[in-house]
Amino acid sequence: MASFELREPKKKPRYYKLIANVLVNGKNERRYGRFDFDPTELKNARARNAAAKAAAAEFERLEQEKADKEASNAGKTFAVVAQEYIASNRSRMAPSVRLKGDYDSNRNKENTSLKKEKYLQRIQCYPEFSEKPIALITKKDCDTMIRFIEDSDARVYKRAVLKSEAKEFKTVSCPKIAKKCTIREETIERIFRGETVSLDSAQQVAAALGKTVEQVFEVEIDRRPMTKKTMREYNLFIRSVLNYANDNYGTSLQMPIIKASGRKSRSVDCLHSDEVEALQTALKECSMLEKAIILCLLNTGVRRGELAGLTWKDVNFREGTIHVSKSLLVFPNYGYQLTTTKESNIRDIDVAPEFMAFLKDYHEQWKSRKKLMGASWQKNLEKKGSKYAQSLLDLRGNDFVICNDYGFPINPDSYAALVRRVGKKAGIEKIHPHMFRHTFVSILLSNPNIGVATVAAEAGHAQPSTTLAIYTQVYDRRRDEIRKQMSRELYKDKF
Repeated sequence: MASFELREPKKKPRYYKLIANVLVNGKNERRYGRFDFDPTELKNARARNAAAKAAAAEFERLEQEKADKEASNAGKTFAVVAQEYIASNRSRMAPSVRLKGDYDSNRNKENTSLKKEKYLQRIQCYPEFSEKPIALITKKDCDTMIRFIEDSDARVYKRAVLKSEAKEFKTVSCPKIAKKCTIREETIERIFRGETVSLDSAQQVAAALGKTVEQVFEVEIDRRPMTKKTMREYNLFIRSVLNYANDNYGTSLQMPIIKASGRKSRSVDCLHSDEVEALQTALKECSMLEKAIILCLLNTGVRRGELAGLTWKDVNFREGTIHVSKSLLVFPNYGYQLTTTKESNIRDIDVAPEFMAFLKDYHEQWKSRKKLMGASWQKNLEKKGSKYAQSLLDLRGNDFVICNDYGFPINPDSYAALVRRVGKKAGIEKIHPHMFRHTFVSILLSNPNIGVATVAAEAGHAQPSTTLAIYTQVYDRRRDEIRKQMSRELYKDKF
């Protein structure tokens, strides 16, 4: 039965504490509320107590209805609850809102939700788990589900290599073949050099030559088990859904610690010292914009969106640091949007004095270009930006470091083509923007005087464990150095 207690704080108005006894899953549970009253309307204790009693009864009724609803929802299957969890985390407003204090409630980006939907689709292939009521799921069920995914969801890659006798089928040039395909001319050249390509590329080239894939290519099947990283993602998704059920449906599921095995993730791809030197040599013949993008990526290790969102206010010439607090991304429904960095990690990156000297020269050229453009600055839109014209115009007033001749930011998705172009001049194949981030972190980790926590802070990783999990090959080299150091210091007289 509901009850109430009068509370009289010293420096605050008096109020009634409401106490409701609610039946939850066959057990009594106490819930508490509050009733504030106006002394001018309820002038005596009798009137106040009567109003508090009515408020307590209504509070108990509402809490019981809420508990009953939660109990009925606890009968929903894992798949249904997972769909509700994904929907609740999908951002429904413009990404720019994340810069205005509402990031925590709208932190999931569209691509993150799509990944969760794929995880759920895979889990639904095991109905013994996905169709089980959420309130009945146990740790054993979760372990079984993870093992099922690990055993049955190995990735199968089909690759193709040109047969040696198939070169006689090539009666026209690669550019002419490319016109009949959707793949790039460089890929077709790689095919006829005897390099391994995807089955899709092989099918297109075979069709362009008027042959079947079997006539032109040797098809190889590469079956790879799930990586530990992917298994951890499934693990985290299942735990998140169970936690969502606890918060919203009144269940009391214990979060299982599911051991994720799987094969070891492949090592990250980094630029070696000779490739960095070749790249810097090639930059001497490149435009100032190409130099700025390549050197910024290499010296700061920022992500593409973070570089695109960088403004001159973020560059501290006196301290020699780059302040990273936002990203500029292009969303299908919103166009160019300033949003938070990944995991909302705001940081200051320490850079080399030589790079800061380059930025000073680049800044002078940037100011000269702005002065030269005059009234056209951040007003005239190029044809490439006309699709998202309004979103670009909304960004006026920001002095972006990486911009076109009219001061508008460049789509970060276009950085990849620029990086490949410069890499080709340097003789580096298969280069991409994120490779510079891997290189930046690897360089820092290679110095034993720089702690892992410091590297994680400079790179913007949420936890130092993320740094070690991704860059394991560099950490393994550090472990070798630790062993050697211990051997030299402790056993130097014995060798």
